[in-house]
Amino acid sequence: HVQMKAAMVEEKEGPRLIVGINDIDVQVRQEKLIEERLAEAQVQATVDALTGVKNKHAYLEAESQMDSLIAEHCAPLFAIVMLDINDLKKVNDTTGHQAGDQYLRDASKIICDIFKHSPVFRIGGDEFAVIAQGTDYACLEERLGKMQDHNAQALVSGGIVIACGMAKFENDTCVATVFERADHTMYENKSRLKAERNGQ
Repeated sequence: HVQMKAAMVEEKEGPRLIVGINDIDVQVRQEKLIEERLAEAQVQATVDALTGVKNKHAYLEAESQMDSLIAEHCAPLFAIVMLDINDLKKVNDTTGHQAGDQYLRDASKIICDIFKHSPVFRIGGDEFAVIAQGTDYACLEERLGKMQDHNAQALVSGGIVIACGMAKFENDTCVATVFERADHTMYENKSRLKAERNGQ
């Protein structure tokens, strides 16, 4: 990369054009590197380091954007799916935190495989949220059925059980009320799954 500068000067013999060329290759490369690092830092600020899904900060940003659309009466159809990984504390206590981290990564992959077309957020230690839109919203019952099937198998095999609750946007004034309904149904599901695991 070079930078060219030109200046017209008046001399006795008449006007003369003076041209200078600077090598700015190093400067351009440094600026590009800074831009790349900034973009990477912005991505990292919204990604959960352990699982690779979006983090709570990213969820709050998405919630804020959705709230703006709701206020303008142009929100798309969407649902919030709340998920909670059962027995994480037990795994941490009995087999250690490394095993617990792997348990979370495996659970995250299960969630992402089921909700392929929607953003998945880790919003707490063992809590995840999905904002289901588009294809996942249209096929919501099928997606939830897949989660039920997974849990039925996991209860038999001793695999990862993921409590799940869902609520659809129904003329709510903000995303928070949809979230609360989803959270409530998730805790009901969590209680049922625990009772099934304990053979009650």
